[in-house]
Amino acid sequence: MFIPVKRFLGASLKILVSSYFVLTFLSCSEESSIQSYSIPSEYEGPIVSWELPDNWGENLDLSGPMAGSFHVKTKDGPQGRIGVMPFRELVSTVDVANMFGRELGYSTFNESTLAPLVQEKKIGNRTFEWLVLNAKSDPAFSSPRTALLALLRQKNETWLFPFIADQKLIMKESENFVQFLNSCTLRSAKNKPIIARAPSPPSRSRKPPPPIPQNPWTWEIPSTWKKGKPSSMRIASLKVSDQNGSELDISVTTFPGDVGGLLANVNRWIGQIELSPINQSSLEKYCSSITIAGQAGHLVEAYGPKEAVLAGVLFLEEESWFFKLLGNRTLAEKEKENFLSFIKSVASKSN
Repeated sequence: MFIPVKRFLGASLKILVSSYFVLTFLSCSEESSIQSYSIPSEYEGPIVSWELPDNWGENLDLSGPMAGSFHVKTKDGPQGRIGVMPFRELVSTVDVANMFGRELGYSTFNESTLAPLVQEKKIGNRTFEWLVLNAKSDPAFSSPRTALLALLRQKNETWLFPFIADQKLIMKESENFVQFLNSCTLRSAKNKPIIARAPSPPSRSRKPPPPIPQNPWTWEIPSTWKKGKPSSMRIASLKVSDQNGSELDISVTTFPGDVGGLLANVNRWIGQIELSPINQSSLEKYCSSITIAGQAGHLVEAYGPKEAVLAGVLFLEEESWFFKLLGNRTLAEKEKENFLSFIKSVASKSN
């Protein structure tokens, strides 16, 4: 059962987010009752409505930028904090990541270092930017503090939905969070529904993003694989599906440096398939050696409850290359040999 709630926001709302607010948001809240809100017929400003899972409660202590604030009801009391934050401007993903990342122990992100962490996630007919940040803490800590950040963009507006909790709770509530996002109705003005769209290109005052690197590799694509949705962040995008509608996304990407190293990337990927993070001594659980284009690389293989990730990782002197498959577990198991053949076929164009 989902509980519907509707709220309207002042038409002149201007959002300013401070470190104090982030610290407040990262803390837990007290149990609160559910409230309903009516919208005057003459109201012309932005409107947001949603349906809450029956095990979520609403926080009444809204900070300035919040249109909604919620917690998860557990046997130990209210846990975590979920928010709805409307920005009357296009806010950069880097700024959002730094706002939360600093409180979780991350160094300052830039576009290059953040890019490997950001994904696109389609929910209903809308596409969100999806970012997961785990607190930098003792690797032995079983469930680190985690920020799951979903961003939805509209012409001149950004809607941010942060979910802050320990990682185990976020994994447990991930399906409810997706259903909550799908239930949200966002209107920028009366009778004008918000439509999700890709982030706008940078303004002329900003430096344009670096060009996509030249692809130095050749490879052989299995006959069952098709071209996927093109992306400015990918060298190649492929997909494979079956008669049941299951799908796998295959990507080839490259980034400067080692983008955090093997452990950070493995933890990010296994987090995407609902597995708990590991420490350095447990890397061999998911990693083995593989030769890619005649050079020593890493093969990552992990299977979650519903999804799986397979990846070939090649760390070069000044850059990293990732050949990654992500999606339905059953289909991934069937396509494993094709993926390994694809990785082994990678060769340098200069040879």
